[in-house]
Amino acid sequence: MKKIFFALTVLGFSTTLIAQTNADLMKKALVMRNAGLSKDALAIFQGLLKQDSANINYLQYTSYLIAKVWHDKTDVDASVCAPYYNQALYLAKKALKVDSTSGEANYAYAFAVGVINETASNKQQIANAKIMKDHIDKCLKVIPHHGGAYHLLGRWCRRLAEFNGVEKFAVKTLYGATLPDATFKDAADAFEKAIVAEPDWLIHYYELAYTYYEMDKYADAKVWLNQAMANTTFKGDDAQDVKDKCKKLLAKLN
Repeated sequence: MKKIFFALTVLGFSTTLIAQTNADLMKKALVMRNAGLSKDALAIFQGLLKQDSANINYLQYTSYLIAKVWHDKTDVDASVCAPYYNQALYLAKKALKVDSTSGEANYAYAFAVGVINETASNKQQIANAKIMKDHIDKCLKVIPHHGGAYHLLGRWCRRLAEFNGVEKFAVKTLYGATLPDATFKDAADAFEKAIVAEPDWLIHYYELAYTYYEMDKYADAKVWLNQAMANTTFKGDDAQDVKDKCKKLLAKLN
């Protein structure tokens, strides 16, 4: 009896220790994710997901990080990234089945749809526009200051603003007559909110600058590009790539 009690005590202790270790690992991974160290964070979350494939945190963060890491691979063809984007979408769907109201799960789903849309046909982009916007809105309803969601909203508004008349009509047909027109100003406002939420993330500055570039507001674009170039605190995986993009856009403006 003593042996059985001892064995159960050891098992209980081991289970508690594993739970504590996993909690510590997730905390560490979230710090990395928030600092833009997506590759390191992904490795941890993938390990955690192998232990518990139904855990919503492991699902939603692994989904986002897979899509982010492969989207940052500028040296590979989009067709190479496609299977990983689909995996990210699958994991986000699983997370939403666990909790459809999760802000991060809705963000992960919208992010996966967004990266898939970048190489999709116009017809598919239009079909996905409503899906992406719905999940962005659900995320922001739960997490009102979500920098990533505001970034996606900015990209969504800008893409819609770029649509021609026929494409905009198709989008309005999907949404209904109440869909407001998305403008470049709406996109700029969203990117500014992303910067407020995540002031070190250089990609927000670049996308805001690019939006102003498309609006022919070159002076405003230069301001944000120079701010990104002057940043020395952000050490995220995409920091150098974003600064390279800033340099190229600055060269066009000078």
